[in-house]
Order: sequence, then structure tokens, then C-alpha cells
Amino acid sequence: MNESLTHNDHRSGRLVQALALATIVVFTLALAAAPRANAAATVPVASILTAQVPTGSVLGKNVIVGAILKDRAGSPLAGEHLTLFIEGVQLQSQATDAKGVVSFTILGKRLDQAREYRLTVVFSGSHGFAPSTVNVTLTILAAAIQIQTVPPMAGLKFTLGTASALTGPDGVAALPVPQTGSYDLSADLNPSNANPTVKASFVRWLDNVFTANRTIDVTGPATYTIGLTVAYRAAVQYVDLNNRPVDPTLVSQAQFSTGTGANDVVLNSQTKLTDVWWTASTTIRAGSQLLPSPVVYRALSVKMHGAEVVNRGQQSWTPTENGTWTVQVLLYGLTVQTQDALLGGAVSGKIQLTYPNGDVTTKSVGPDGTVTFDNLPRGDYKLSLGSSLTPPTQVALSRPQSATLRVITYLDIGLGLGFGLAVVVMLVLIGRWSIVTRRLRRKQRSLAVSTPADLSRPTA
Repeated sequence: MNESLTHNDHRSGRLVQALALATIVVFTLALAAAPRANAAATVPVASILTAQVPTGSVLGKNVIVGAILKDRAGSPLAGEHLTLFIEGVQLQSQATDAKGVVSFTILGKRLDQAREYRLTVVFSGSHGFAPSTVNVTLTILAAAIQIQTVPPMAGLKFTLGTASALTGPDGVAALPVPQTGSYDLSADLNPSNANPTVKASFVRWLDNVFTANRTIDVTGPATYTIGLTVAYRAAVQYVDLNNRPVDPTLVSQAQFSTGTGANDVVLNSQTKLTDVWWTASTTIRAGSQLLPSPVVYRALSVKMHGAEVVNRGQQSWTPTENGTWTVQVLLYGLTVQTQDALLGGAVSGKIQLTYPNGDVTTKSVGPDGTVTFDNLPRGDYKLSLGSSLTPPTQVALSRPQSATLRVITYLDIGLGLGFGLAVVVMLVLIGRWSIVTRRLRRKQRSLAVSTPADLSRPTA
């Protein structure tokens, strides 16, 4: 019995020792964990939050805002959620990556005005890290709507809403837009100019709009291409085959054509040749772009005194601003030598030249009996001398040439009449002499017949 009690006492002692040891271990672990829990509950670890916004952001374009979250030792905090606010309104929330970085994308349609926006990035705190906040300012610039003219033309005025701009030497006008929305776009293709030398007219827009004034929806920067027809004020001058100037008033009518039936130019002798407008270029669509198409003119007809002085379509020209088209005309010179038909010498006076259409011009004969007519078109002419009785002489002119005008003068007629009268007198005298001679011969024959009879009679 005593042994049995002793054995139970030993077991009870070991149990007490085990319980005591367990109590000590639990108490020790509790003491070790208690400071950390208390520390986490009362003293959170600081976090560092930074944010960056891009510069030069433009209305209507997406913007990327970057944020970085680190602990106080500079180590990145991954998997923590950051939230972006615009003007106090929550936009989106994202978790940081392994480098503690978040990239927020703000769509351009959310930034619909050109101004400054207040952005706030918030870390609410977690996992023993204290919350943090950072504020940044995002500046949105006005969007530029560009108008590109084809072909490039300077000085054209475009108005978008209340803003206006002129095209530069490159044919581009830039119009700032402070807010997205619909705007009226109008084109003033020929601003007032006291002495214009170039003018434009509308053809089309690249995006298949066929009215010069239109409405556009602005959601950001954009370029609109407008196709134009361009005309220049240029001049025409005429020269002969030796490149000597020809009086333009001699040209009764001239016709120049582009070959399409449009933009043809018809001039007459009353036209002031420096005031003529010539279409130089128009616009065509080639695939996804507009291209300028130069306009080429050809000389179809130039008439002087009813005759053509150009070969149809052989001379061409593309107009230029303040340019001059030099048209060479087929004109020739005619030198006329007068000659007395009877005496062979030079004859003075005035020569009358009749053109193929009946026009008449007169020139005095020089001392040497010659006269020169310049700038004559091809054709058949008539020449006559006012002091002669000779019928007009026909001349077919197709090159520079000379002609001899043989004329009968009043002196020639007088001499002819005198010579004829002398001949008549001589004939009369010869006739009279012939009669007298015949009479004498008859008398002689009669005497010859009577003489032998008389001789045969006896003498008394």
C-alpha cells in the first residue's frame, strides 16, 4: 500500500512539473508577442508616397500619372492599393507592382477643358503601414486644330468658333481650342487686299465634305485638309519670230484653253493683258490624300486682221504669280519695190496694202522706191499705188519676202498717147505719101504709053 502511494506521488509530481513548464513556455511566448502586437497597434510604420504628372499634356489626349509607394527605409511596397482622385472625385484604384509603382491612365475625354486639374493619390494604409496622401497639379493645354491648304497658300483666314488664324507660307493655320465640343469652322479664302495677285476658290475637304464652311467635333488635336483652286493675275505679251515685241492692240482675238473646257481665257484688243486671271492649279484626291494638279494652258487661236498667227496648241504655259506668258506669233515682213512699167525706174507715192479680211493700211514709198510692211500674218494681200492706174497686185505671204509692183503712171499714159499719136501721124503721112507716089506712077505710065504714037507722025 505504501508502495502504491509512493508511485502515485511520483506521477503527481511529474504532472505538476509538466504543467509548470508549459505555463512558463506560454507565458514566455506571450511576453515575446505582446510588444509586437502592441507596437503594431499603436505605432504604424510610416509610408512614403510620391506622384508624377507629365508636362505638355494637351486637351483630348490620354494622360498617364505615375505613383510610387515605399516604406521609410526606401523599400518598395508591393501589392498595396492606391486610389486616384480628380478634383476630389474618385477615378480609379490600382495595386502597386513589385517596384511599388502604379500607372493611372486618365482618358482624354475626362479632361475636357484646357486648365489646371488638382490630382490626389491616396494610400489608405494596411499591413502595419501608415496611410499617406500626395497632391499634384496637372496642366492641360489647349488643343490645336490645324488647317492644311492644298496647294499651300499663305494669307487665307480660317475661323473656328471665336478664334481666327491666317495660313503661313506652308499653307497651315493653327487654331487653339480650349474645350472639347462642336465648333463652326469657316473659310475666308480671299481676305481683302487692295491689289491682289492671287485668289483661291474651294474644291473639297479631304474627309468628303464639299462645303467650305462646316461643323467639326473637337475631341483633341486634329488636322483638316482643304483642297483649293488657285488663280494668278498674270500677263500676256506677243513677240514675232525674231522675239521683237508686237503691239497687242493688233490682236483682234486670242483664245487659250486648258483642254477641259473650263477656265478658258478669251482676250481681245480691248483687254488689259495685265489684269487677266489664270487658273494655275486645282486639287484632286489620290487615295487618302489631296494633291495639287497644275493647270496647263495652250494657245488655240490668235487672230490679227482676221488671220491666224499661231499653230493651234503648239505653245503651252502653266501660270505663275505675276508671271508673263510670251506668245510667239507668225508674222512676216513684206518689202515692196515700185517699178515704172514703161520706163523701169522707181515710182514714188503711197502704197495701199489690203489685208485678207479687207482691212487697209497705207505707207509712203521711200526715195529708192521701196516700202516695208512689218507684222503681217500669213494670207493673200493686194498691193496698189495710189498714183497709178495699174490694177492691184496679188501677193501670197507665207514667209518674209519681197515683191515688185510694176505700175503704169500718168506719164506712161501720156507717153503712150504721144507715141500713138506720132504713129498715127506717121501712118497718115505714109498713107499720103503712098497716094502721091501711086499718082506719080500712074502719070508716068500714061506718059510712057503716049510717047511712041507721037513719034510716028511725019514732020510738017
